[in-house]
Amino acid sequence: MYKQYIRQALHQLKENKLLSFISIAGTAMAIAIIMVMVVAQRIELEDYAPEVNRHRTLYVKWMATCWQNNPNYISSGMISLHTAKECFKSMTTPEAVCIYSPPYDSFLASVPEGGLIKVDVLQSDEAFWQVFQFAFLSGKPYDRADCESGIAKAVIAESVARKLYGTTDATGRTISLNHSDYTVAAVVKDISILASTAYAQVWIPYTTTGIIENTWNMTMGMMRVLILARSAGDFPAIREEAERLRLKYNEELEAVELSMLYRDQPDTQATYVNRKWSNTAPNMQKIRIEYITVIVLLLLVPAINLSGITLSRMRKRYPELGVRRSFGASRRELLKQILLESMILTLIGGLAGLLLAYGSVFALNGLLFANSSNSYFGGESTLSTAMLVDPAVFAIALAFCLILNLLSAGVPAWKASRLNIVTALNA
Repeated sequence: MYKQYIRQALHQLKENKLLSFISIAGTAMAIAIIMVMVVAQRIELEDYAPEVNRHRTLYVKWMATCWQNNPNYISSGMISLHTAKECFKSMTTPEAVCIYSPPYDSFLASVPEGGLIKVDVLQSDEAFWQVFQFAFLSGKPYDRADCESGIAKAVIAESVARKLYGTTDATGRTISLNHSDYTVAAVVKDISILASTAYAQVWIPYTTTGIIENTWNMTMGMMRVLILARSAGDFPAIREEAERLRLKYNEELEAVELSMLYRDQPDTQATYVNRKWSNTAPNMQKIRIEYITVIVLLLLVPAINLSGITLSRMRKRYPELGVRRSFGASRRELLKQILLESMILTLIGGLAGLLLAYGSVFALNGLLFANSSNSYFGGESTLSTAMLVDPAVFAIALAFCLILNLLSAGVPAWKASRLNIVTALNA
């Protein structure tokens, strides 16, 4: 029986090509737009290599310093190495605490063989390699002893090794960064700029440059902090310890009449990516409501349109349904047939929407993921399979569209199945 229904449904698709196309296209566009939004959101929030610990990482992006005799005079920005060590590095609750400086300025990289390129350089301590999981092609990263001694070691990306040395076998060779010689300690696979915290093309210890001397008011500088918790359940305890260390640090600052403010940090991954300014924490509840509202509207608008199309198709089929009723078809059989046809249209539209979504993400990669924070980077916004493929998300979106389409087809189908046989034949 169901095979017959499917054959009839496919026949109806051919008979009403325009309406079928509109129904499929409407469902496909709705799912495609939703999938693009979901993919973009997942790339920012979920765990992907090398940022595999986002779910248990806290971030300190900016802070603020105010004068005790003039609390309205506030200086905001990144923090100094001294502040990072006193307020966070000495913490005992987390698994690891990393101090780093993002790649704001490109370095000029050269080798004795004559190669010369610009590279994005991130400066960090040894805990950076504990927070993130890189794919090492050769060698190993700099360790705590290297950082404390200021030994000039560098970890370089695969593409940098190929451009400068013509091979990825570069461990132990010399690379010059802004005219300072470093020894290549390891080579790792390229990192997408979408891994916004871990991204760089070259990684070096911050003790090998003068960045730690770039400070003002003793408290502010060029550093940020990553806090790796043992589990997300430790976040409250970590925040409590951070607050205790802040109060202790402010006692030290009384001599210079300064006070350090956290601005509601450390942040979770979701808050971190949505924190646009140093002086305000984003309203995450409002952001979630806006996001859900947009998705619901994207689903409801096509559903309303498809409901009208379905009603129009049902009216054209009244004579057919009347004939079937006169030959003994029950109302239940007619209702099942009509709903099955709607389900087939939704499935076809869903698959088309999935292909359209992934095609759009690849084709519009630069447009979708370009922003002011990565526009000056030299790397690529490459997408991995894990970033794109999530059967659960697609299944939820498809199921939601299927339910809405079945509901939109249900009322016309119920009315059609309840028609008087004579009325249906006269139609």
